[in-house]
Amino acid sequence: MRRRPRTVPTFGARQLGWTAGVAIIVFAILAAGAAGFWPLAPLDRLIDSLVDGARGGPLYDLMLVVTALGDGLFLTLAAVVTVASFLFTGARWRAMCYALCFGSMPVVVHTIKLWIARPRPTDIPYTGVDLFSFPSSHVAHSALIYGAIAGLTFVTFRGWMRWGLTGSFLLLIVMIGASRMYLGAHWFSDVLAGYALAFLFLVMLAIAVAKHPEPPKFSRGIPIALFVIAAAFPIYLMLSLPDSDALYRAIELHQRPGTPAESPPSP
Repeated sequence: MRRRPRTVPTFGARQLGWTAGVAIIVFAILAAGAAGFWPLAPLDRLIDSLVDGARGGPLYDLMLVVTALGDGLFLTLAAVVTVASFLFTGARWRAMCYALCFGSMPVVVHTIKLWIARPRPTDIPYTGVDLFSFPSSHVAHSALIYGAIAGLTFVTFRGWMRWGLTGSFLLLIVMIGASRMYLGAHWFSDVLAGYALAFLFLVMLAIAVAKHPEPPKFSRGIPIALFVIAAAFPIYLMLSLPDSDALYRAIELHQRPGTPAESPPSP
């Protein structure tokens, strides 16, 4: 009798549906507030006042490095390497699902930014859609890609490596959100909305992957992908850090407004 290949266990559809619903509700509430239908300013001012006390000193350099891990160019590299690892092992369905999920997030984020049109906390020298703050594209993209990689490390490794690597990626996701507020690029509600949007995408990705369960061999390329990503970051940091430092130093020179700007409600 032919044995069926062992598959990686997945969450049930009902649990995924509930978590997707929660993410949608959280994002909708925040989007309505950012659009001016209810005040987000008191919450954002409170969080900003707490963060402001920690600004300056040695934390600046750490946050600059952390936020670089969420830069679009580096995340693109991480996404491409991850998808390529699936193609390397013949997991074409998984590769397609991850590629579509990673590729559609920028379109969704940019569309929402243009629709809400919420100014950033400071007069950051950005242009185009990057002028707008809601939701945080840094957080949405990094939480999606690193969240997906965290899930992959969890099913790929065993023992202390499983928990260490997975926990490290989850901690990185949290720190990137903190860095965006610390550096004055986003309000707390922008960051929280980015997390909610990324979580929704991760749930949809899990549902899509669960439609066609694959043998565990799809994860054989993950260690190589992690090595490439880790090796590439010091090079990327060396090339991008001077410009990033100049950008966020410029932000420090601008006076932070007292109230988070919100878009007027649609007629």
